[in-house]
Order: sequence, then C-alpha cells, then structure tokens
Amino acid sequence: MKELAPQGLDYFTSAPVRLFCHASFAASPDAVFAKLAEPASWPTWFPMMKSAAWVGESVATLGADRDVALTGLGRFRERMIAWEPGKRFAFTMVRSSSPFASAMAEDYQLKATATGTQLDWIMAVTPTTLGKIAVPGLRIVMRNIFTRGGKRLNAQLMSGG
Repeated sequence: MKELAPQGLDYFTSAPVRLFCHASFAASPDAVFAKLAEPASWPTWFPMMKSAAWVGESVATLGADRDVALTGLGRFRERMIAWEPGKRFAFTMVRSSSPFASAMAEDYQLKATATGTQLDWIMAVTPTTLGKIAVPGLRIVMRNIFTRGGKRLNAQLMSGG
C-alpha cells in the first residue's frame, strides 16, 4: 500500500472533491455509533466491504488505526480523527492500494431526531490523475454503496443485530 497524506477535520470543507449523503435510522445515535465503532460489523452491512479490523493493539478511540478492504476499490488504513460517541466518527486514510486518491477522509455525523437518528456522511478526496477521470462514476458508486449500506444497517439495528 502507498502512503497517503493524512488530513485533519478542516479537510471536509477544503477537499477538491466532496460527496454528501444522508441516512435515517429508527435507532438512537448511541446505538448507531456503537455499530460504526465495531469494525467486525461493517462487512455485514456495508456493501463491498470484505474486512475491517483494528490494527494491532488499537482500540476504538481517537487516533486508532483500522484496516479495511473493499472489493474493487482496494485496501485502506484509516486513522480516527474524530471520536465522539453518539455524535461523530471521522477518519483520514493514511495508506491505500487504490490508484484513485492521494488524500481521502470520511466523516459520519449523527443527530438525534424525533424518530431516531439522522446520519450525515461526507467523503472528501484529493483525486490522482486517474481519480479525476473516475470521479463521475465513483460518485455514483459511492452514493449507491452508502444508500444500500444505510438501509442494511437500519435493518440490523431494528432486528437487534
């Protein structure tokens, strides 16, 4: 995997490419966050995710590293840059096998609603030359993945899984 330039929270407003999606859940922000905080659960609800695990002795907290693998998109090492249980989960990519980005980060912000939780998701990317060509297609793919993943996650939360 190649090294990527780590990013801070300001990157979500300054990245050259940003993708926004939203999902609603009938569960509390704490319940949604608990699922996001458990890497082993991601492959059961997030489309194309083959594996996810904390690295070495890392535990669920700010600064922890997690390795993930996505079918067709590559392998990534993520570093947590925001960790606010029930409110916010964000990470920057620090290593990747993907040829599409030289920097990348994701932000998951949770808000309580009258019926459960609203999740606002931002994917921020600095694309490589190849990535610039692929951006229109990747926007469609990532929006589809996030929408399907949100529906699957909500179904798991509602079934107690």
